[in-house]
Amino acid sequence: MRARVLSRILGKFLKVFALIMAVPMLMSFYLIEPWTVRTGFIAASLTSMTMGELLVHAGKKGEPQLSEAMASTVAGWTMAVFLGAIPLFQFMPPVSAVFEATAGLTTTGISMLADPAILPQSLLFWRALMQWVGGLGILTFFIAVIRESGGASRRLFSAETHKTDAGSIRPSLTKSIVDLWKVYGFITTLIIATYVWLGMPLFESFLHAFSAISTGGFSSNAMSIGAYSPAVQAVTTVFMFIGGVNFVLMYSLLNGQWRKLFRNSEFKIYTGIFLAVAAVIGLKLYTLSRPAVLDAFFQSAALVSSTGYSTMSLGVLGTAIQFLIIAVMFVGGSVGSTSGGLKVFRLETMVELVKRHLRSYRLPETAINEVKIDGEILESETLRTISVLFFVWVSASFIGTLAVVIFDGASLMGAFSGTVSAIGNMGPVFMETQQMIGLSAGSKIVWIIGMIAGRLEMIPLLAIFNSGLFKDKT
Repeated sequence: MRARVLSRILGKFLKVFALIMAVPMLMSFYLIEPWTVRTGFIAASLTSMTMGELLVHAGKKGEPQLSEAMASTVAGWTMAVFLGAIPLFQFMPPVSAVFEATAGLTTTGISMLADPAILPQSLLFWRALMQWVGGLGILTFFIAVIRESGGASRRLFSAETHKTDAGSIRPSLTKSIVDLWKVYGFITTLIIATYVWLGMPLFESFLHAFSAISTGGFSSNAMSIGAYSPAVQAVTTVFMFIGGVNFVLMYSLLNGQWRKLFRNSEFKIYTGIFLAVAAVIGLKLYTLSRPAVLDAFFQSAALVSSTGYSTMSLGVLGTAIQFLIIAVMFVGGSVGSTSGGLKVFRLETMVELVKRHLRSYRLPETAINEVKIDGEILESETLRTISVLFFVWVSASFIGTLAVVIFDGASLMGAFSGTVSAIGNMGPVFMETQQMIGLSAGSKIVWIIGMIAGRLEMIPLLAIFNSGLFKDKT
């Protein structure tokens, strides 16, 4: 791996991140908040810009290799997490602050704050902005690296790029990135306008719009969206559902190509899971003599899209439903969306793999027996990547659960739900808020690593442990 090429990539990334951090810093000045609050943003932004300049100056131009693409992705977002936590240090312990920043940038939404209202407005805005940038920022960075690496990263992320390849929008990669952000920005603006129209204060409309479209789940209110009117809850259900849809398909829909959306098998399965989960939750609430159709659909959308908002306590649903919820968190939303999880497309592929294996018993050896999705034959490399990801996901979930049980003696359900939620960037944890906040540093670090690994699709984080990766080939 060429250290100077990696240095230049990281430097450019940190310079952009410094500019992003300058936004809440300027807001803090405008609101005339205490200097202690402003100092946190100033220190973080200047540190990011200075590091960026030094790394760019020390680096050199060059087409990144696969190892450099992986290392820059992991290192860049890990550094962003620590820099993003700096403004939070005065309001919570260092490990909890890093946890909060990680949950923001990875759009996981697990918060270490029992009541977010204790934070100044600039920090509430920063929490929401981290989720908004992280929602599409990861995908944008991947595409940018793919462009510079001559296709090396395309092989690594073949399962993801099967549906998010920028060529699906425009021949030009740069224009494709711009178009994705246009869709993202348009939907965000629509959400803000809708919230304001329904009576939500403008500032809170921005916060919840950023959180909803990024499927992050952070709220400025301890009661989450449950603190707002049924109308707000209803439209949030729709927006959360949209956040879990492939943005390439959303681009097609906004350009009048609606048939692409409704012919897409992943979208059909995603919708089916949403409706099925809503029905199960609705029936459970009915048996508890508290029928609430809106709650059922809201919680289903929050789960399948990995947003993590809530209007009710999931603990009342019972153990069986909680296991169903964990299964839904494992799957997540669509590829090419801001949602977390293994993704519906990959689940669909695994099912088709099983079907192919079963077909092989009744077909002659010379018969063509391929895995097809939407009429397209999946390459063996894609199938291998998805199989590896599935194995790593399952392994990481059980190892992380075991670690949390050992560190804190947490219940199996609490540790397992939290680990799956962290790795899947989902949000819900079947644990009391104060118990979760009081977890040891060891458990929090396990979940921090899980959140980053899940957002970076596991493999890049595992690859950096390859000793050969760090041999400088200048």
